[in-house]
Formats: sequence, structure tokens, C-alpha cells
Amino acid sequence: MSICFKRTLSAALIGLASAGALADNPTITERFSADPAAIVHDGKVYLYVGHDEAAEDGDFFVLREWNIYSSTDLENWTLEGEVPRTIFEWAEADSAWASQAVEHDGKFYWYTTVRGVDPEDELGGYTLGVAVSDDPVTGWKDALGKPMLNPNETDPAPHMIEHSHSWDDIDPSVFIDDDGEAYLYWGNSHLYYAKLADNMIEFDGEIHKVEIQNMPGTFTEAPWVHEKNGTYYLTFAMNYPEELAYATSDSPTGPWEFQAVIMDTLEDSGTSHQAILEFEGDDYFIYHTAALPTGGNFRRSVSIEHLNYNPDGSIQKITPTASGITHAAQALQSAADMDEYLRYGDDASVSLEELNADDRWNFQWHLAALVEGDNTVSFQPETRMGYYLSNQDGELSIERHDGTDAFARSATFTQVDGLAGQGSSYRLLDDSSVYLMTHGDSLTLGKPGTTAERKAASFMAMPVE
Repeated sequence: MSICFKRTLSAALIGLASAGALADNPTITERFSADPAAIVHDGKVYLYVGHDEAAEDGDFFVLREWNIYSSTDLENWTLEGEVPRTIFEWAEADSAWASQAVEHDGKFYWYTTVRGVDPEDELGGYTLGVAVSDDPVTGWKDALGKPMLNPNETDPAPHMIEHSHSWDDIDPSVFIDDDGEAYLYWGNSHLYYAKLADNMIEFDGEIHKVEIQNMPGTFTEAPWVHEKNGTYYLTFAMNYPEELAYATSDSPTGPWEFQAVIMDTLEDSGTSHQAILEFEGDDYFIYHTAALPTGGNFRRSVSIEHLNYNPDGSIQKITPTASGITHAAQALQSAADMDEYLRYGDDASVSLEELNADDRWNFQWHLAALVEGDNTVSFQPETRMGYYLSNQDGELSIERHDGTDAFARSATFTQVDGLAGQGSSYRLLDDSSVYLMTHGDSLTLGKPGTTAERKAASFMAMPVE
């Protein structure tokens, strides 16, 4: 992939700054969300997520409910429903873990993870529930009044035996083939599948354990099956911290051949969980990160990227981005030296360097204001969601948003016409005399007075193609 930078001031930049919008990823920003799944019904996308409610210093998952959002454009989302774990009266704890819904013959079936309570279950643990409704949002009822299976029906991984419960029966994912046959996949450490009966709430036959051939690692969790142009794709999380990978087959029952990692481990989140959606002719990859302020392993946030296939059917690797599917990332060119662009590092560093195609992501920024105002703007590294260019006691660095108003102000600038007569200049929100400026290969804060200093305080923003 090559980079092309337009040498014109981006109109998109001006629009973003004046709107004061939040970052386009995460796409759900009003609360923490995790383990996404999505369906399309009557032209609308319904997104099913777990609601992370762990405290900022929490050390385990707290999910009391599932949330259901809807959208007609994948940009604007409406919270339509909050479904409590307690719809399964036989379950316990704050265990509204990963789930997936599907429409079949005019009804909706929702396969979920919950922690079960069964005196006959020697090991105990997480298991699968299924709910049914005539509507994708409301009216969900427990379809069986009991778990779909007892954890003793499967073989927990050895490291689970020493605990008081097992968690190999989690993360259900349903797939209905073109012939109408339905299959349920699930698992942690071990991957299982079973054919579903015509009633969609019971298994039709035995539970199968799946081995993914030639996998350079271990299966962890989050199976998802979809079909594209006659090829069946199994995406899943592997290893820990989790990478997302995929395997392919010519049948929904396998055998599955490992293909590649499609998303690397995430910053600030050990878990990863994906859903794949086709909507209005385009393909999308939905996943969670820890990018909201105060986010982390137990406070996650759903995001969306485009999913692209190569001509041979292989899936292109996906990089999590702050711009997501709705906006273009920006490159920031120095007016003082037209060969240099603003670059962020993997740490707190920011510098001015010549473009390097092998390092292209580090020259891309997502521009959207953390503090609303006239022409306000913030600079977020494109591949480091949740981190911002900020003023830390007079020094500029890339820092994680801590959720405070003070940080938001430190990472917000006012955009004005370029002091050198071209591009734009950016001054501190709380001190209109102090601007972003270049000094050699560094980005600094200063008060431009001379012609050269005004040029050093001017930048051209241009979209990346």
C-alpha cells in the first residue's frame, strides 16, 4: 500500500475541529462495551455487546447486562435495549459475557455466555444460554429454562481443573449455511461445535472438538464463522495477550486450515473479540479495544474497521485505527521544512521526520476535539486510540487520556489560519499566545514572533489515501 498526501488544507480537518466530535473509534463512547456481535434486519444493523462495569481499579470482568444498539449508517448508534443477565434465572453472578444473535424463520435467537448454577455440575462454570424473541431488541425470554449444555459434557483444559469452575464453554457463535443448516461454535482453550436442531435451541447430534491445522500458537476463544464466495472463514482469538487470526475450510464443519493473523495484540487490552458484518455491499470488522478514557482489560470499547479481501480470498491484515470507517487520517506537514512531517512513536515521543513508507502509520493522525469550542482540535495518533498529543507542564508528549477535564484541556488546541500565510496554526486552548512549533526535528511550544518562527508554527494537514 502506498501513501499519497494531497498538498492542500483538508476541508475535513476544518469540519472536524468545528464539530468538536469525539474520535470515530471507539464507535460506542457513552459507556464501556465488549464482545461485539451484529446482525442486519430490515435495513438496520443491530449491535449486541456486553456492558463492562468493572471499577477503574477492578481486577475481573463485571458484566451485569447486554446492551443492544442500532444504526442505519454504522456511524450514529442508538442504545435501544438493556437486557439483564437475570433473564436466565438459573445463572449467577455478573456474567453477561460474549453472545451472538441470529434471525431464523421470523424469530430471533440469542446465544449467550453466563455462569451456571447446577448442583449436579461437579466442576461448575460458565456455560451457554439461549433466549428467543419475535423482535431483535425486546421480548427476550429464556428458551430452555436451563443451560444448553452442562460443562461436564466438554473437556476443560488442564489449567481450569485446579479452579473452582471451568470456562471452556464460552463465546457462542452461530452460523446458518445456505442450505438452512445451523451450527453453534464456542470455546476457550478448546474449540467446539455442534449442529443445531430445527428448533434452534437444542443440539442435533454430538459435540465435536475442533483442531485447527498448522496453527502456530494456541486457540484461545472468540470463534466466529462466516462464508464468502464459497469459502468458509473461522476467525478467532489465539495466544495471550490475544491476537486475532483466521482459518479457512470448504465446509462449516471443517477441517480448518490456519491462514494468518489478521489483527495484532491490542494496546492496554489482553483480550480481543471480533464480529464480521456485511452491510450494504461492504464488509466490516467489529472488535473491542481499551481506548476510552480509564479503559483497560475490564473496561473495553467497541470499534469498527473495514474488512478487505485479496483477489485470492485471503483477508488483509487489519490495523486498529482512531479514524475508523468514517473519516480519513491526516498527515501534518511542516511549513518550515516541506520535507518533514509530524511523527509519533510507540512511546511518548513526537518528532519531525521525512516520510517513510515502511513506517507510514506513525505519520497518520486522527483530528477531533476533546473540548468543544470554536475551531478546537485534538491530535490522536491513528494507531494508538486513547492517546493524545498533550501539553505536560510545558512539554509536548503522547499521553493516555485519564478521563479528567484537565487532561482534555491539555490535549485541545485552537486552530487558526497559518501564521505564515499558509496552512493552519494551533495554539493552546488555555493560552492563546503559545503555539505548536517546530524546532529542528522536535515539536515544541513557543510564542512565535519572527517570520521564521511564524513559519515554524504553521502546518499543512492533508488526508492520507
